[in-house]
Amino acid sequence: MGQQQLLLLVLSTVIVGLATVAGIQAFSDNQAQASQDALVQKGTSIASDIQGLYGKPAQLGGVDDFSNVDGSAIGNRLGYGGATVDAEGAGSDGECTISTSSDQASVACTSGNAPQKVTVTFDPDNTDDDGNSRPVTTSFTSTSSSS
Repeated sequence: MGQQQLLLLVLSTVIVGLATVAGIQAFSDNQAQASQDALVQKGTSIASDIQGLYGKPAQLGGVDDFSNVDGSAIGNRLGYGGATVDAEGAGSDGECTISTSSDQASVACTSGNAPQKVTVTFDPDNTDDDGNSRPVTTSFTSTSSSS
């Protein structure tokens, strides 16, 4: 009877160990996805704020042309305090950076916890193939993993 109990003890220890490893792996995968989701949410939120800023007249603090302002000026007008914005929920190093060109504004968000860099672009003149206005677009770029 003692050998059977010992065998059951070893078997249950192995099963618990495998379940623990599977749980850790699932947690790690979900953490990466949550970081990615946080980056997308923050980037889209900032792009939406920029879209609202673009619709305001310059006399009311808005922007009518991106060529005369930089990312820092837009960040300050939106109340972020500059071109670099912390991305809450994307890890301690999650951040979004606002940049501009003559006809568009972009928000690039990165985090060491997320598998991809998120770029959200606001281009007021952008349309799809059917001619529908699509001023806000999102793209993903893989980041290299150091593990």
